[in-house]
Amino acid sequence: MKLLIKLAWRNIWRNRRRSLITMSSVLFAVLLAIFFYSMEKGSYERTIDNMVRYSTGYIQIQDVLFEDEPSMDHSMLVDEHINAILEDFHERIDFFVPRINHFVLAASDRITRGAMLMGIDPAPEARMNDISGRISAGSFIKAGDKDIVLAEGLAEILRVNTGDTLVLISQGYQGVSAAGLYRIKGIVNLHIPEMNNSTIYMSLPEAQWFFAAENRLTSLVIMPDNPKHTRQLAADISSRIDSEWYRVLTYEDMLEDLLALMQFDIAGTMVLLAILYIVIGFGLFGTMLTMLLERKKEFAMMMALGMKRLQLATTCFIEAMIISLAGAFAGILVAIPFVIYFYHYPVKLGGNLADAMAGYGFEPILPLSADPFVFVSQALVVLAMSIFIGMYPVYSVFRLDMVKARQQ
Repeated sequence: MKLLIKLAWRNIWRNRRRSLITMSSVLFAVLLAIFFYSMEKGSYERTIDNMVRYSTGYIQIQDVLFEDEPSMDHSMLVDEHINAILEDFHERIDFFVPRINHFVLAASDRITRGAMLMGIDPAPEARMNDISGRISAGSFIKAGDKDIVLAEGLAEILRVNTGDTLVLISQGYQGVSAAGLYRIKGIVNLHIPEMNNSTIYMSLPEAQWFFAAENRLTSLVIMPDNPKHTRQLAADISSRIDSEWYRVLTYEDMLEDLLALMQFDIAGTMVLLAILYIVIGFGLFGTMLTMLLERKKEFAMMMALGMKRLQLATTCFIEAMIISLAGAFAGILVAIPFVIYFYHYPVKLGGNLADAMAGYGFEPILPLSADPFVFVSQALVVLAMSIFIGMYPVYSVFRLDMVKARQQ
């Protein structure tokens, strides 16, 4: 085998220009495939990460009816039963975040807008998403504050700033009217466009008072010690919790529609990548075909001198593998620094394209994913393609007519 590999290597460089052109075509195909796949995967990872950190968390405990009919009447009381379960799983839980989420009407002196009021405990909330570091004006609320913080987009819509007062109107627990005047303490810039245009933050005790829902929550967000174990932890908590009153949801359950849309979009990208590789595959096939046509007489002479068909076919197969995989690994090596750079410094979009992405609920940037699978998957695709194309010279060698080949 060592001799066959050596022979294949020398055969490749007999026509140096053709071999380099073929390797370069594979290199650029792999480079483009990695770039596009990484860009799409990175965008979705960024969107999911933002949704998890700013909205859903990894796991939520809710009232059994709240997901289907969000209402303060379907808020839950965190009692000894819940606390005992959390204590039993404390080694697998990093921290938890209590919240009240409910719809309100927010009115300035001229404009009224529907918004989502989030009653939060500032300390665990900041630990979850570092939201206090996103303040663009004023300061963030503290535990027990009676002021509010507005998302930047909502503040622009309502034409208000720090120090201004908003009227908040809603319906509280068991039909109680909820209304109050609240001073804007700060303005925060959120990563998610939809949330940035509709979110108001209030301290949890004040939100419970506002909705007349003392000691009640609409959700208890649980952040696992290891996010990879989210499903297992959710299943274990669900097996212990009273399913008649409570429900345990993972972020995949809560973002089911978004994840389905992403999978559909990824399928479209896979079709485009498949077309790209089909084009490159025909290029490789053309190289193999040209090589066979040029070397038929050589093959016949080698077999006449005693080289077995299997050895000759193996040599041709090794040549195809070396050319394909050399181009693939070169493409991966070239792609790595680009991916790492844009992973840490994503491209920020502007103009109409940024507005269009924000309209679909995506952050207007193009981050890349540094997931090793992005690189490994392209190497596996090229490997499969090389094996498939490499079988043709093997087939041709076994079908070669020595007499006709020597006469050509």
